[in-house]
Amino acid sequence: MRKPVDFKIPVAALALILTLGLSLGGFMLYNRFVVEKPMYQEMKQVEGVQRVSVHKEDKQMVVVVKLAEMSDFSVTYRLLDRIAEKRFGAGKYTLEIEDRRSQELEQFYADIQLHLYQGIATNSFLWLDKEIEQMADSKGIQHRLRVDEDNLYLQGHKEGYYLYSVLKRGEKVSQESQQMGR
Repeated sequence: MRKPVDFKIPVAALALILTLGLSLGGFMLYNRFVVEKPMYQEMKQVEGVQRVSVHKEDKQMVVVVKLAEMSDFSVTYRLLDRIAEKRFGAGKYTLEIEDRRSQELEQFYADIQLHLYQGIATNSFLWLDKEIEQMADSKGIQHRLRVDEDNLYLQGHKEGYYLYSVLKRGEKVSQESQQMGR
Protein backbone atom coordinates (compact mmCIF):
# COMPACT_ATOMS: atom_id res chain seq x y z
CA MET A 1 0.00 0.00 0.00
CA ARG A 2 1.23 3.50 -0.87
CA LYS A 3 2.01 6.09 1.70
CA PRO A 4 0.11 9.39 1.41
CA VAL A 5 2.30 12.08 -0.16
CA ASP A 6 3.14 14.92 2.16
CA PHE A 7 2.25 18.25 0.53
CA LYS A 8 4.93 20.75 1.33
CA ILE A 9 3.77 24.36 1.20
CA PRO A 10 7.27 25.89 1.05
CA VAL A 11 8.17 23.78 -2.00
CA ALA A 12 4.92 24.74 -3.77
CA ALA A 13 5.43 28.42 -2.94
CA LEU A 14 9.01 28.30 -4.24
CA ALA A 15 7.83 26.62 -7.47
CA LEU A 16 5.14 29.31 -7.93
CA ILE A 17 7.61 32.13 -7.34
CA LEU A 18 10.13 30.63 -9.78
CA THR A 19 7.45 30.12 -12.44
CA LEU A 20 6.17 33.69 -12.11
CA GLY A 21 9.72 35.07 -12.12
CA LEU A 22 10.67 33.17 -15.26
CA SER A 23 7.43 34.16 -17.00
CA LEU A 24 7.83 37.85 -16.18
CA GLY A 25 11.50 37.79 -17.09
CA GLY A 26 10.73 36.12 -20.42
CA PHE A 27 8.02 38.65 -21.17
CA MET A 28 10.32 41.55 -20.35
CA LEU A 29 13.09 40.13 -22.56
CA TYR A 30 10.61 39.53 -25.40
CA ASN A 31 9.25 43.06 -25.08
CA ARG A 32 12.72 44.60 -25.01
CA PHE A 33 14.40 42.62 -27.80
CA VAL A 34 11.49 41.78 -30.11
CA VAL A 35 9.29 44.89 -29.77
CA GLU A 36 11.16 47.89 -28.38
CA LYS A 37 14.71 47.45 -29.69
CA PRO A 38 13.69 47.00 -33.35
CA MET A 39 11.33 49.98 -33.00
CA TYR A 40 14.17 52.12 -31.56
CA GLN A 41 16.41 51.13 -34.44
CA GLU A 42 13.74 51.79 -37.05
CA MET A 43 12.78 55.17 -35.56
CA LYS A 44 16.39 56.31 -35.20
CA GLN A 45 16.86 55.77 -38.94
CA VAL A 46 14.14 58.35 -39.65
CA GLU A 47 15.70 61.64 -40.65
CA GLY A 48 15.59 64.23 -37.87
CA VAL A 49 15.14 61.80 -34.96
CA GLN A 50 17.60 62.61 -32.19
CA ARG A 51 16.35 60.42 -29.32
CA VAL A 52 13.68 57.78 -28.68
CA SER A 53 12.42 56.53 -25.32
CA VAL A 54 9.53 54.29 -24.30
CA HIS A 55 7.76 53.92 -20.98
CA LYS A 56 4.42 52.62 -19.75
CA GLU A 57 1.80 54.95 -18.31
CA ASP A 58 -1.61 53.71 -17.16
CA LYS A 59 -1.45 50.48 -19.22
CA GLN A 60 -0.50 52.47 -22.34
CA MET A 61 2.89 52.60 -24.00
CA VAL A 62 4.25 56.14 -24.37
CA VAL A 63 6.81 56.70 -27.13
CA VAL A 64 8.73 59.96 -26.72
CA VAL A 65 10.73 61.17 -29.72
CA LYS A 66 13.06 64.18 -29.71
CA LEU A 67 13.18 65.76 -33.16
CA ALA A 68 15.72 68.09 -34.72
CA GLU A 69 14.62 71.25 -36.49
CA MET A 70 13.10 70.44 -39.90
CA SER A 71 11.03 72.18 -42.54
CA ASP A 72 7.97 69.86 -42.40
CA PHE A 73 7.67 67.65 -39.35
CA SER A 74 4.21 66.31 -40.28
CA VAL A 75 5.75 63.78 -42.69
CA THR A 76 8.16 62.59 -40.00
CA TYR A 77 5.38 62.38 -37.41
CA ARG A 78 3.21 60.21 -39.68
CA LEU A 79 6.13 57.89 -40.36
CA LEU A 80 6.93 57.56 -36.64
CA ASP A 81 3.25 56.97 -35.89
CA ARG A 82 3.12 54.11 -38.44
CA ILE A 83 6.22 52.52 -36.90
CA ALA A 84 4.75 52.70 -33.37
CA GLU A 85 1.39 51.36 -34.55
CA LYS A 86 3.10 48.43 -36.27
CA ARG A 87 4.94 47.54 -33.04
CA PHE A 88 2.25 48.19 -30.41
CA GLY A 89 -1.06 48.06 -32.30
CA ALA A 90 -3.63 50.79 -32.93
CA GLY A 91 -4.76 52.62 -29.81
CA LYS A 92 -2.20 50.95 -27.53
CA TYR A 93 0.35 53.75 -27.50
CA THR A 94 0.77 57.51 -27.40
CA LEU A 95 3.37 59.26 -29.53
CA GLU A 96 4.81 62.40 -27.94
CA ILE A 97 7.15 64.75 -29.76
CA GLU A 98 9.81 66.79 -27.97
CA ASP A 99 10.85 70.03 -29.61
CA ARG A 100 13.02 72.99 -28.61
CA ARG A 101 10.66 75.77 -27.55
CA SER A 102 11.60 79.21 -26.43
CA GLN A 103 9.45 81.29 -24.10
CA GLU A 104 8.38 83.35 -27.12
CA LEU A 105 7.21 80.25 -29.02
CA GLU A 106 5.35 79.04 -25.91
CA GLN A 107 3.55 82.39 -25.73
CA PHE A 108 2.77 82.28 -29.46
CA TYR A 109 1.25 78.81 -29.02
CA ALA A 110 -0.82 80.01 -26.06
CA ASP A 111 -2.02 83.02 -28.08
CA ILE A 112 -3.23 80.92 -31.03
CA GLN A 113 -4.73 78.02 -29.11
CA LEU A 114 -8.32 79.26 -29.35
CA HIS A 115 -7.86 79.76 -33.07
CA LEU A 116 -6.53 76.21 -33.41
CA TYR A 117 -9.51 74.62 -31.69
CA GLN A 118 -12.02 76.81 -33.55
CA GLY A 119 -10.37 75.87 -36.85
CA ILE A 120 -10.57 72.18 -35.96
CA ALA A 121 -14.17 72.45 -34.76
CA THR A 122 -15.35 74.21 -37.92
CA ASN A 123 -12.90 72.61 -40.39
CA SER A 124 -11.91 76.15 -41.41
CA PHE A 125 -8.27 75.47 -42.15
CA LEU A 126 -7.74 78.19 -44.74
CA TRP A 127 -9.09 80.76 -42.28
CA LEU A 128 -6.92 79.24 -39.54
CA ASP A 129 -3.77 79.41 -41.64
CA LYS A 130 -4.39 83.09 -42.42
CA GLU A 131 -5.02 83.92 -38.74
CA ILE A 132 -1.88 82.10 -37.62
CA GLU A 133 0.13 83.71 -40.43
CA GLN A 134 -0.87 87.21 -39.27
CA MET A 135 0.04 86.46 -35.66
CA ALA A 136 3.29 84.70 -36.59
CA ASP A 137 4.40 87.46 -38.97
CA SER A 138 3.82 90.12 -36.32
CA LYS A 139 6.22 88.23 -34.01
CA GLY A 140 8.78 87.26 -36.65
CA ILE A 141 7.95 83.55 -36.36
CA GLN A 142 8.05 81.27 -39.38
CA HIS A 143 5.16 78.82 -39.22
CA ARG A 144 3.74 75.89 -41.12
CA LEU A 145 0.28 74.38 -40.76
CA ARG A 146 -0.57 70.96 -42.18
CA VAL A 147 -3.78 68.97 -41.96
CA ASP A 148 -4.62 65.36 -42.73
CA GLU A 149 -7.66 63.20 -42.00
CA ASP A 150 -6.55 62.57 -38.40
CA ASN A 151 -4.46 65.50 -37.18
CA LEU A 152 -3.57 69.15 -37.45
CA TYR A 153 0.20 69.79 -37.40
CA LEU A 154 1.58 73.16 -36.34
CA GLN A 155 5.19 74.18 -36.29
CA GLY A 156 6.90 77.44 -35.54
CA HIS A 157 10.55 78.48 -35.91
CA LYS A 158 12.49 81.44 -34.60
CA GLU A 159 16.19 81.97 -33.90
CA GLY A 160 17.13 78.28 -33.65
CA TYR A 161 14.14 77.36 -31.50
CA TYR A 162 11.24 75.33 -32.85
CA LEU A 163 7.79 74.26 -31.75
CA TYR A 164 5.97 71.15 -33.00
CA SER A 165 2.39 70.45 -32.02
CA VAL A 166 -0.05 67.76 -33.12
CA LEU A 167 -3.75 68.20 -32.43
CA LYS A 168 -6.27 65.44 -33.06
CA ARG A 169 -9.13 66.26 -35.40
CA GLY A 170 -12.64 64.95 -35.04
CA GLU A 171 -15.55 65.08 -32.66
CA LYS A 172 -13.57 64.36 -29.50
CA VAL A 173 -10.77 66.81 -28.75
CA SER A 174 -9.51 65.50 -25.45
CA GLN A 175 -6.89 66.21 -22.82
CA GLU A 176 -4.74 63.65 -24.67
CA SER A 177 -4.57 65.80 -27.78
CA GLN A 178 -3.47 68.79 -25.71
CA GLN A 179 -0.50 66.79 -24.38
CA MET A 180 0.68 65.61 -27.78
CA GLY A 181 3.62 67.46 -29.22
CA ARG A 182 5.01 68.46 -25.84
